[in-house]
Amino acid sequence: MAGSVIKSAQGRKLIKMTVAYKGIKFYVPYFIIGLLVITCYYPTFSGGFVLDDNILIKDNPYVKKVHPLRSYLLQEDGVVDSSDLGTYHTGYYRPLINITYWLDYKIWGMKASGFRTTNLMLHLLCSFVLLSLITLLLKDRRAAFWATLLFAFHPVNTESVCIVVSRNNILVTLFVLCSFYFYIIGWEHKSRVSLSVSVLLFILAVFSKEFGVMALPVFFLYHRLLAREKRSLPVEALHYSPFIFILCIYFLLRQRVIGAFLTPFDASQLLSRIYFSFYLIAWNLRLVFLPYGLHQFSLSYPTTLFAWQAVFSTGLIVAISGILWVFRKKKIFVFSGLCFLVTLFPVLSIISTASTQNALIALRWLYLPMAFMLIGVAWVLKRLFSRNAMLTECLLCVFVLYLGAYSYVLNKNHWHDEDTFLIQEVLHFKNYLHAGGLAENLFEKGNYKEAEKFFRIVIARTPGLAQNYINFSALLIETGRPHVALSYLNRAEHLTMTHGERAEWFNNKAMALFRLGRHKEALCLFKKAVTSALNEERFWRNLGSAYGAVGDYKSSIIYLRKGLTLHPGSARLKLVLAMSYINIRQYEKAIQMLEKLKCPEKEINIKASHLLRLAREKLANGG
Repeated sequence: MAGSVIKSAQGRKLIKMTVAYKGIKFYVPYFIIGLLVITCYYPTFSGGFVLDDNILIKDNPYVKKVHPLRSYLLQEDGVVDSSDLGTYHTGYYRPLINITYWLDYKIWGMKASGFRTTNLMLHLLCSFVLLSLITLLLKDRRAAFWATLLFAFHPVNTESVCIVVSRNNILVTLFVLCSFYFYIIGWEHKSRVSLSVSVLLFILAVFSKEFGVMALPVFFLYHRLLAREKRSLPVEALHYSPFIFILCIYFLLRQRVIGAFLTPFDASQLLSRIYFSFYLIAWNLRLVFLPYGLHQFSLSYPTTLFAWQAVFSTGLIVAISGILWVFRKKKIFVFSGLCFLVTLFPVLSIISTASTQNALIALRWLYLPMAFMLIGVAWVLKRLFSRNAMLTECLLCVFVLYLGAYSYVLNKNHWHDEDTFLIQEVLHFKNYLHAGGLAENLFEKGNYKEAEKFFRIVIARTPGLAQNYINFSALLIETGRPHVALSYLNRAEHLTMTHGERAEWFNNKAMALFRLGRHKEALCLFKKAVTSALNEERFWRNLGSAYGAVGDYKSSIIYLRKGLTLHPGSARLKLVLAMSYINIRQYEKAIQMLEKLKCPEKEINIKASHLLRLAREKLANGG
């Protein structure tokens, strides 16, 4: 009896050890993926904000201060100035994004490394969900692991991870994959709870990015190809109804915010866009399967319908369609291919969107489609493992090593910060779409000659962008050519501008006119700049300085004090105001202001010390 009790206790212990071992084994793939991806993306932890990160995060009032939920739902993504609401449209409606930025700001402050860390964590979470989804569909954990590793390491995804505002691609993919995962469980196990979770995740997907809408076609393809239990069409339609209801609400909100359910497009070009969509599909497949020379591509359509690129691309897509037909009984493979096309559809420019109006191809747009493509890749790997597991894993190790090394290089030498990005894009890849940004950076660093060269290039290539004229005029004024600056500003006058750009235009034109001695016109425009952008401290300072320069110190003081009510901590405004006080012999006010002035900038402190000494001497000598 004692022996049997001992054996029973040993058996229970063995069972517990076995369960514990299986539990550890279950988490090993997640641990390996997490460790390798963090190593691969290590440079991102020291990276900075890039391009639109500065506008949509650093200058976004919704990030630094929490707003009522209703205001997030009624905000157009990319419109950060309240004065632009209802007049300037980006065409993007993604209300969830700003909430995530606000949470980041609460955690990290305005540190780019913190925002980028969140992107990386979301990328890892997305990879973990993909691993679970592929395992659910294929019932093969090894194939799922390798396919997920390809996704997590692929250099195409580095843009979505490293540029903070590309987070919308990660979020929509995360929520679409999760929604699909719970939809499968809900359908197969008749679980209302899982289906409810799927609906909730679908809401998060569509409010993260427009791509979330494509979850419904994915569900439809699942029923046609993969669902183990076939039910009647009315039952299937009933399962779609809550998702369709959510879409109705989404499109109504979208229409209210941006004024349109969809971005308007020219139907007369529809047939040619359908034809050239094969060209774009082929390009995206090249990025996935032949990842080299990756950057922010500035792609245009082939010159004619019969250009070799268009003909070759059409032939390639016909061949791929033939492969899918040959393997039509391998439903998981066909499902993966069709889902790739479905989720890629919004960026094929067949229906023009705000994104595709500016570019035909982008690495970040492949984030969601690639996730579904990897399901088919996992199926192929499963078959290869069954034939020669060792050779397959060796080849995979080599390919994954290449992908990881390339991703590391892109993280370090391309997407790391704005200077690195602009230099690589413009100087290395000759992508002059970003020449304006490089010119602006060179101008800020005092490299006027090189900045002027790139300003002239970008204005010649994109004559419809007002910001380039405005920035170039600032350089011309700084280098003593106000008359030339005026000519460029006049060329930009009737171009589309945001309120912020229009205020900058007023300010720069006023500066040019003032340098030319046309003081009355300049003062009028300085006032318009201030009115257009009340929160821009620099414009108040310019207005006050201009009045001081023409000897109207009383007006100078009035406007500088108004500026200080909006910017009470501005040391530069206080410095100019103190100078005006000295000029009207109110030395006590100047001294009082300068004694309290505190600023970390050495240049301002030197000027403040000089003025303070001057005011004290004047006061001591009786003015």
